[in-house]
Amino acid sequence: MKKTILIIINLLIATCVTQAQDYTCDSLLARVDSPYEEININFTNSFNTNMRDGSILTCIPTKSLINHQYVDYGDWFYKTDPQNLCVIDSTFVEADLDFGEDCKHVLLAPDPRNDGYILAKLVYSDKISSDCKSWLRINHIDDALNIQAHGDALMVPLDSTYIQSLNSIWLEDESIMLMYIKDYFYTPIVARISLDGTILSRNEFDSLFAGEWWHGMGVYNDTPREYAIYDWAVTENDTCIVLHVLDSLLNLTETLTLNSHEGDVYMVQPGISPVLSIQPFSIFPLDDGSFIEYYRYMRHNLTRNGACLMKVDKNTHECLSNVQFESFPVYTNPNRMGYPIGIGKADDGNIYFAYRTNNNDNSTVGWIGIAKLDPDLNILWQRYCFGSWSAPTGYYHYYCSMGLTEKGFMIGGKIQKNGVPYNFFQFFINDNGTNGTPEMDKYIRPYAFYPNPVQDWLHLQYSPDVQPACIELFDLQGRLVSKQSQGLDNIELQSLAPGQYVMKVTMEDGKTFTDKVVKE
Repeated sequence: MKKTILIIINLLIATCVTQAQDYTCDSLLARVDSPYEEININFTNSFNTNMRDGSILTCIPTKSLINHQYVDYGDWFYKTDPQNLCVIDSTFVEADLDFGEDCKHVLLAPDPRNDGYILAKLVYSDKISSDCKSWLRINHIDDALNIQAHGDALMVPLDSTYIQSLNSIWLEDESIMLMYIKDYFYTPIVARISLDGTILSRNEFDSLFAGEWWHGMGVYNDTPREYAIYDWAVTENDTCIVLHVLDSLLNLTETLTLNSHEGDVYMVQPGISPVLSIQPFSIFPLDDGSFIEYYRYMRHNLTRNGACLMKVDKNTHECLSNVQFESFPVYTNPNRMGYPIGIGKADDGNIYFAYRTNNNDNSTVGWIGIAKLDPDLNILWQRYCFGSWSAPTGYYHYYCSMGLTEKGFMIGGKIQKNGVPYNFFQFFINDNGTNGTPEMDKYIRPYAFYPNPVQDWLHLQYSPDVQPACIELFDLQGRLVSKQSQGLDNIELQSLAPGQYVMKVTMEDGKTFTDKVVKE
């Protein structure tokens, strides 16, 4: 079975290579197809981990539409080489039809006890046992992508009832930390489970949450070890962040209400659901006695929204600094805005951050924004990928995740082109904001521009580490129709005839970028 699937995927990889120019800004793109012609599959999230040989291991849970309902179908596993930008190996593992699977949050990580890897999922069934309906299933994987059979996997009983959702899961030393919800989002349960299946600690907090929405859990403090359950509450003038702090034994020690309002920026109510698809953190602890919270934001009385980072002092709970990453194009609908993808710590102590801005109706191309910041949230560099140099009906990226690599970080997720699924992409970024290959670096922009198509004025926003020198516009015959060397944040196109133009942006260091602009 595995050899047959490898033949299929190798053909698909060859097709992806030949079509590289047909996709904008892809360092790696692969089709996720059904292994059987008669069954169509879909997928949402993808999960990644670093392998010990420098490769990236990706798990993509899939579903199949049967009798107008999606059912769990199985997992694709990909082993990719971030240096040569290729898929080394892949295999498909069918789902166990006796169990349903919660695939919103999955643990995929190196096994600290041996040379293999572990895959942990919430599974549920009423066919197997009358005493337990929800389990944590732990499968083992080796470097050759041999997956332990579901029947041989470790099954850890979690609850006698159906768990509403698994919200957070991550590997810590040789144990699995998780937070799950029952009783329709009001009763969180936190647990630490050893890799041999022993439940080391478990606490249930009845009716803890202020709101009926998604929540998450992450590390709040390293020394002493503390955790925080991420919650939210609505006051008269604001949507506030609430942190329920737990000690190392998972006992609740205090509850903090943090006013998220900062100037004219406020958190979108109900606020944090897109953030909590990020694992393992919904907050990000720093080494200086502070932490970073991140969420979607909107501005009062302005058509601005995006992703926000806020640094908070752990003792005073005061905001020390904050930064907003605006969505491009700018959306006024709260459901169409910047969504945080992930955050991670660089080797030099600085911070990587990634977010995406897509229109949910699939009619407008957004951006994936990436940045490196210092611990005080000053932006060192900012780049834009999958941007509006694509056709207006081009790329739509969603269910994205972020992971650290040896040289920087990666972004992976689902991507559609002209409305046709189902591709997954991995985009590798070096510590200096480049991809590392000339073919791909030309698709990374140190600026964003909008709107496109444009009527009168084209607006640009630049990374703080670059300085534009000149912007030129050419028609499709290569004739220069406009040149501007000052005020390069706003380019006037009122005098130009409708049609397509090529915009050439020249930086002070001599680097140039060209983009297509459509004048309406």
